[in-house]
This record gives sequence, C-alpha cells and structure tokens, in this order.
Amino acid sequence: MTPENKPDGGAVQSSAAERRKELRYPIDARVIVRRRSGETLALRALDISGSGMRLCWEGQPAALALDEEVTVEIELAAEPDQPLWNWGLGRVAYIREGCAGIQVYGGQFDPPA
Repeated sequence: MTPENKPDGGAVQSSAAERRKELRYPIDARVIVRRRSGETLALRALDISGSGMRLCWEGQPAALALDEEVTVEIELAAEPDQPLWNWGLGRVAYIREGCAGIQVYGGQFDPPA
C-alpha cells in the first residue's frame, strides 16, 4: 500500500529490518565499551554491520543511556592465540531486552601485523 492509497495519506510503517541500510552478520565477540566518564563495560557483540553492532549483557543491565557517545573495542580473532582489537566511536541508538544497538561512525580497524 502506498501513501497515496491509504485513507489518511500517511506512509506505511516499515519493519526494523527494512529500515536497515546494511546487512547484519552474526558474531560472538568480546567488546569493551568505554563511556565518557571513564567507566568500562564488558559486553558481547551478537551481530555487526558496516555501521553498527548489537551488544548484549547477562545479568544486570549495562549502564548506558540512549544517544550516549561511547568508544567500543571489539576483539576479532585473527589467530586463536593472537586476538585483534579494533575500536570505533559511536552512539547508543537503542536499548531493549538486554541489548543495545551502537551506531558506529568512526574507528580504526587494523589488519594483523
């Protein structure tokens, strides 16, 4: 249904998956989130895309605020005994059901040496 043929003329609400510009890829990686206050949080990345990632926690909710600017460090396994740490600047885009979406807008992703 297009906005033209809806009775109220409004746009059809799309699902979250339809609004995403990039595909998400499943991942299971350790992530350290650094808040501006200096506090660090240890979380897990469950999926990742070119512009963000979904981070989740177990137990107590992570102390994050919506739209908060954070630095994320993600451990990617280059070699089993030599993990590769990458980092990015981002903001907390959503918080729900034990997870937070981080929109990443800058960072450093280095290949292993």
